[in-house]
Amino acid sequence: MINQTSIVDYIEDANDRQPYCECGRQTEPVYHDGIIWLECSSLREPPVGRISRLVRALYGPFHVQERLIEAPAA
Repeated sequence: MINQTSIVDYIEDANDRQPYCECGRQTEPVYHDGIIWLECSSLREPPVGRISRLVRALYGPFHVQERLIEAPAA
């Protein structure tokens, strides 16, 4: 059985293994729809302007976005 301490340790270990994305920005654990992901911090910023949206569309798939673990129900 997975307890809360082991989940936190697992997330911290994943972040320690890959603290930075290829683009140079930090990675951070993020919760989406019952799943905890390790993502590039640039993915959380909304694109501003046409050029920013174009760059996001072209390089978005190359940013870190790793599924870590399903979050247990409260």
